Amino acid sequence: MRLLLVVMGVLFLAACNTSPGPGPDKGTKVETIVAVVDGKPAKGFHAAPPIDDNTIDCDYATISRAATTMGVFGGCGASAQNPDVCWPGEGVKLLCGTGPWSRELLEWRITSGKLPLQAEPLAQPEPWGMELADGRRCRARVGGAWGGRSDGMVGAYSCTGQGSDVVLQGENATSAVDRSKAYWTVEMGQLGPGNPHFGPPTKVQVKVAYFAGSQAGG
Repeated sequence: MRLLLVVMGVLFLAACNTSPGPGPDKGTKVETIVAVVDGKPAKGFHAAPPIDDNTIDCDYATISRAATTMGVFGGCGASAQNPDVCWPGEGVKLLCGTGPWSRELLEWRITSGKLPLQAEPLAQPEPWGMELADGRRCRARVGGAWGGRSDGMVGAYSCTGQGSDVVLQGENATSAVDRSKAYWTVEMGQLGPGNPHFGPPTKVQVKVAYFAGSQAGG
């Protein structure tokens, strides 16, 4: 009789042993994008030459602010060339990403300057792009003239979605992202001509943060 009860107990446990569902989120997910390998677009990526002049100068090239490894660069050319996240191509080519969600790379030909191949990444890189908890996608600012605010905060990331809110950064802050908790947060708000007054910014959680890396350690 005792043996029968034990067997029945085992059968009951087996029937209730369903596969566990996804566990609770533990915080912001971090992804590092490696778009170029050995000078060529990585699998799933492709290069598209610019419509007009495809030359770019790299006299002021630096390690990219979004780089988690050596081998990803910024500082070349003008802001309109999206030169903040770039990888060395074959020969004198430079392959630059337009955003972490695009698989198209802009192909430039370096006419002056050299890439700082031995430059180390920043101790705390800034995300190339972010997906926020409310569904918006935000891409790091690349130069250009943006509006202002009376509280002195400046625009750091432009975002998709309804409205004109951007990710803001304190005038003297070194980062637009608060990483003090498992879920990173950013402050969202508006900008306008001159320095208009707006209400206090809104804090939003970062669901995914995207960085850039090279094939070695990326």
